[in-house]
Amino acid sequence: MSAGTIRIVLLLSVLGCFVAETPHSAGTASGRHRYDTKAAANANLTANQARKVLTRIPGFELKSSAIRVKSVAANDSTGAEVSADIRLVFKFETDKDERWQVGEIRTRQDRWESIDQIARALNAPVRPAECIAPDPPFKGRLAIDPSIRRARCLLGYLLGLEVPSDALRIQSVSPMPIPLASQPSATVVAWVRVEARMMTGKAGWQVTELRTGNRQWVKLESLIAALNQEKQKRARAEMDMIAAALEKFRGDRGFYVVSDKQATAIDYLSPRYLPRVIRIDPWHQPYQYLGERDHYTLSSSGPDRKPDTADDISLKSR
Repeated sequence: MSAGTIRIVLLLSVLGCFVAETPHSAGTASGRHRYDTKAAANANLTANQARKVLTRIPGFELKSSAIRVKSVAANDSTGAEVSADIRLVFKFETDKDERWQVGEIRTRQDRWESIDQIARALNAPVRPAECIAPDPPFKGRLAIDPSIRRARCLLGYLLGLEVPSDALRIQSVSPMPIPLASQPSATVVAWVRVEARMMTGKAGWQVTELRTGNRQWVKLESLIAALNQEKQKRARAEMDMIAAALEKFRGDRGFYVVSDKQATAIDYLSPRYLPRVIRIDPWHQPYQYLGERDHYTLSSSGPDRKPDTADDISLKSR
């Protein structure tokens, strides 16, 4: 299973927030605000090369302009640690108690991944942030909700970053109009200080571990496996919901939905038999449906996003 096919792997900044805290060593923390040319030469990794490697982290589409390399330090002849400020986009939303929380991170244009799903994958639920201090009494165009102060507090808590500091800078907060959202929400663009460990081999330089703030290093390979397991659980649960709706449809009509398109089947099932419209699997690909009057097959192309491969998830009529 290729790591490059996973669409939520780059939690960059978010990854470390679900594991135990560990303080930086004095040696690691020093020299992060300048590019260490001597160390980079030893590692054969330049700042421009490091930036290019960071744009290729599995699961993310990042532009070079969204990455500012602060330092490159050699570990040995095949490894280096890179410190960089990365521009990330988050979606904030309110919970049932109308408290703001970080709900999603954008991995590419028009593609978002749930923070809660990542937490479940790592078996470490996110605790509510203690950002209860009152916001300044701004008026007019400055009276945004959430405020920049609250957004910085919530992200700092999530990422293990002390605020205010240069390690976390809010670029913008854009509340979404209620008619376009089912609940109060906003997009927050922030520059986040990220530490990355890179290794070089036959495939060139690759990111192997990530960390933000006072969090532990997270191995990408382990995270990919955990996230895929969580997504497989979700795919099976959603397919079970669709299957139950198909059985109810058959109970009323005497046959299953006849179609080779999943979207058509969902249109027949929702909302009477299927309260929630389900079209896309956890890997952001359409579910596949092939139905005749007396049988059907429902499937997901799985982590590799390719049909008819070993990691497909399928469900057939009883």
